[in-house]
Amino acid sequence: MNQLDKSKCPLDGINEEDLQKRAEKMIVNSEALGVPQIVTAKDVTKGNTKVNTIFVAEIFNTKHGLEELSKEEYDAAMLVDDDIEGSKEERTFRYWINSLGIEDVYVNNLYDECNDGILLCKVIHKLDDKVVDWTKVDMNPNNDFKKNINNNMAVQACKELKFKLIGVGAPDLTKGERKSILTVVW
Repeated sequence: MNQLDKSKCPLDGINEEDLQKRAEKMIVNSEALGVPQIVTAKDVTKGNTKVNTIFVAEIFNTKHGLEELSKEEYDAAMLVDDDIEGSKEERTFRYWINSLGIEDVYVNNLYDECNDGILLCKVIHKLDDKVVDWTKVDMNPNNDFKKNINNNMAVQACKELKFKLIGVGAPDLTKGERKSILTVVW
């Protein structure tokens, strides 16, 4: 924290041998940075990984110490604009699907790749391998009728898993309606 703001966070507690006192000084420094008091010194010294991770995340969210990217750096990194409706959710769900380790699945665009029903069926199959009837899934759907059949299978499988999909139908998914796709993946 001293690296984030030397004037508010002195190093006087760094050599403190008593872990409780050292943690208390650390919490005082974090409060000086504006971090809300969410832990006590006792919480920190217990070594609970989850509690300490939350505390560190609060410090980072309050004062991360990173320099803002210049327009050139932002463009060079090809970062997407988070202000586009649904982009955060789409990206989060896309990363989640990619992390499932499903064979032959890597999602680049959730909306485009969900419209044939195959991706949704594969994800649902990963969650429960008994709810998708693969004999009814067309692995090469070359028209909207076949895509609707696949998406209907995905919707039916979701219902078997007791997911609530009010107002979502196979044609909505085939058309690539963002709200419907996000609802199913959610």
